This record gives sequence, structure tokens and C-alpha cells, in this order.
Amino acid sequence: MLLPALKLLRYGLGNPVSRRILSLGLGFCDECEMSRLEHAMMIYLGKAEANSLSCKGYSSMLSTLIDLGLNVFGVDRRSFSQYFSESTTRRGLLAVVRGIARYGVTKPQLLDAPFLVVWNLTDACNLRCRHCYQEAGSKKKDELSTDEKLKVVEELAEAGVVSIAFSGGEPLMAKDFFDVAAKVKEEGMHLAIATNGTLISSDMAKKLKTVGTDYIEVSLDFAEAESHDDFRGVKGAFEKTLQGIRNCVKEGIYTCIATTATKLNLHQMPRIIDLAKQLKVKRFIAFNFIPSGRGSDAVQLDLTAEEREQLLKQLFAANEGGSIEALSTAPQYASVSLESSGGVNVAPTHFYVGKASWDLKVLAEFIGGCGAGRLYCALQPNGDVSPRVFMPNLRIGNLRKQRFMDIWHHSQVLARLRDRVSLKGNCGKCEFKFICGGCRARALAYLNDILAPDPGCIHNSSIQIQLPSILTSGANRNGPHGE
Repeated sequence: MLLPALKLLRYGLGNPVSRRILSLGLGFCDECEMSRLEHAMMIYLGKAEANSLSCKGYSSMLSTLIDLGLNVFGVDRRSFSQYFSESTTRRGLLAVVRGIARYGVTKPQLLDAPFLVVWNLTDACNLRCRHCYQEAGSKKKDELSTDEKLKVVEELAEAGVVSIAFSGGEPLMAKDFFDVAAKVKEEGMHLAIATNGTLISSDMAKKLKTVGTDYIEVSLDFAEAESHDDFRGVKGAFEKTLQGIRNCVKEGIYTCIATTATKLNLHQMPRIIDLAKQLKVKRFIAFNFIPSGRGSDAVQLDLTAEEREQLLKQLFAANEGGSIEALSTAPQYASVSLESSGGVNVAPTHFYVGKASWDLKVLAEFIGGCGAGRLYCALQPNGDVSPRVFMPNLRIGNLRKQRFMDIWHHSQVLARLRDRVSLKGNCGKCEFKFICGGCRARALAYLNDILAPDPGCIHNSSIQIQLPSILTSGANRNGPHGE
């Protein structure tokens, strides 16, 4: 069923006529005060009226294409309209539709603009974590000014970005955080925060709720204070983090606990998940350890491929009962969920896992696992753009000098990351390459090549033997793919 569905989607929406219809809607319509495509989408959803015969005609054509897509994925129109009635989900849909207009239906799908930009708002941080990819500590002199940050938000909104996730450093240490966060909401984007949680007092949690925070991800690496504080480099961090989590949950903010999986805490994962349930958070996510930044000095803490596989199976099992979502940033989670469930569950990317019929498998190949430079990208404190926060030294442009969309559409690095056919070794041969693709950040950190096999996968476990010599060879971590 999978192949015929993908063919139907490609022939139905990706054919030249359909793409031409979609392309006609990309321009700004003065009469509609938005793009013709967005206005037609609003008409389809019952949130706008056709202002002219041309609007009515274009809306009719788009409705036909949308109905075809819904038939492919087995979704009824009412459910579709309810889900996309909210502005951020609608922005996501428009990014996909514009991507089809520009690139056709691809596997995985390429987007006209990223769903997510993870913005390291500042290098300043009040902790000294052993695994920090950013080597955060003090604010750097070249960080964007408040005015520059506000202009960046406007530019990302204009580009069609769905969500901005503030990270760091510790984003809450940025004095202009709430000014910039308010601008994100004003522009209609989803607002997420990745934080160590230690600064979230009751009053801070109320301010985060008031500004419109949609999602907050709090780092917690152990289920007990001594080990967490040692890993985070500051005594007392554990208790402050727990209180920060409680304050967020109390305010009704969608709260997630994020744990970077290492040899130090692998045995504690069940306890951390139990603690997450006790704290009444909605999601637990295990992050891949990536040896970049300060983390390159702690490479011995990384999991073996076999340990990672077992962890992913544990996480999948933890979803049973529905009391908490247990996810992972490891793209192999997609294949593990499919195999562990006998083919009826899938995690097409690290923000979802669920029971599905064949249509969600289509969605898994459509979304496509590792999204570095395809579903998301990263923005550094000084305006540098990189494919992912775990590739901090792979700079592909700077927003002080270039337009974001010029970087997104014309970067040769991003073009290589999006091309699953060019993956090397077992990642290029794997039957799951379109729903997983391997972690490109790990390939770069370990093998100095963004297209190399991911050494964190059991299908590449033989590579593990080579890692120490590669990491100590003095190889240029910026990689050969800079622009």
C-alpha cells in the first residue's frame, strides 16, 4: 500500500499542472492582504470569503488538490479543518504546500521554509554542563542587538517559519528575552523554549505563560541531585530545575523533560521517566549525545550503537498506557518503533509516536526522520545560520549579511543534507533511509562528513571501533563542507 499511495501523492500533487496551480498562489495579493495561496487555504477552512471571481476560481482549484491529498492520507475534511484552524498548524501546512510547489513531492518532503528554527539566543549560561554543544558560559560581544533580533523575527515570520525555539546558553538570561518572545507571538509563530529550568521561579513561569509560551523543554540528566549537579557543574541545580518544572506545569504550559543519554545515566532512564510522570509533564525526550563544543571532550560518555538501540526500545515501550510521551531525537527511533510494533506504530520524527495504519507510514517517509537543514535549522547568537544546533561550527551564512531565504534555498550544504540518495555506507543502502536517514550531526562530529554513515546505528556498529582514533586525529571539525 505504501508505494501506490506515494505514487498517487506524487502524481496528484507533484505533477506539473498541480505544481503550477500551487505556484500561482505564492505571490502576495493586495486585495487579500496575504498570499493568494494562504487566502485560498483560509477559504477552504471556512475562515475567509472569496473577494473576487479570481479568488473564487483559485480557491476551487486548491480545494480539489487538498481533497486529493486528504484521500491519500485517509483524512476526512472536517478533521483536517479543525486541526489547521490554528495559525501555527496552518503555517506548517503552507510550508509543505509551498515546498511541493517549488520542489514537487519528494521523499522525504522538502519545504519552502523550515518548520522550526532553533535560536541560540545567547551564549550566556548559569551552568557549566559537561556535554554542552555550545561551550556556553559568558555572553559574547558579537551577539545580535535587540533591534537586530526583532528584525530577525520579522524576517523568519515573512519566510513562513512555523516555530521558533529559544535555546542557548540559557535563553532566560538574555535581558531582551521577553521582548523577542513577544514579537514571535505577535507574528503568529509557535513559541518554544529549551532551558535548564533553574531560573523559572513562580513569577517567571507566570511571565512565560503570559507571553504565550507554547512549549517548554527542561533539561534533567539524572533522577537524583548529586549526579545531576556534578554533570551540570553547579551545586543545587537539581532542586532548582525540579521547582522550575513544577512551576511550568502549574501554569499549564506544555512541559517536556529532556535528558541527554550517556553511559552515566543510561541505567537511570526508567527512574527519570517515572520522575517525569510524578511531575506531571506531558513528554520525555532522550537526546542523542553529540560530541561537539564542550561535549567533544566527553566522547567516552557516548552510548554504543547497541546501547542506543536498547534505549530506543525501552522508550517505545514507555509509551504504553498513554500517561506520557517518550521520544528520542535519534532518527533510528522511526525504524525501532516500526519493528517493535510489527509495523503498526511509527515515529516519523522526534515529536510524534503513535499507532497507525499504512497511511502514517506514508507520512513517515514524507516527514523523513533526521530534519537537519530540511525541517529545521539553527541560528547562533551572532546571526550565523547552521543546519542544526549540534553542528555549531558548520556555518552556512549570517543574517547580518544575507537574507534567510537566500541561505535556506541556495546553500550547497543544505542541498547535500536533503539528498538521501547520496548517503554513504549502510545509511545509503538502508531500507529505512527515507524515514530515518541517520543522524547527520553525529556523522559530521565522528567522521567529518555530513553524508557518512551514522556510527550510532546498529547497522553501522563496526564503525565504533574506529571512533577513538578519528576523534584524536586532529581532524577539522568544521568539516570539508563549509561555504
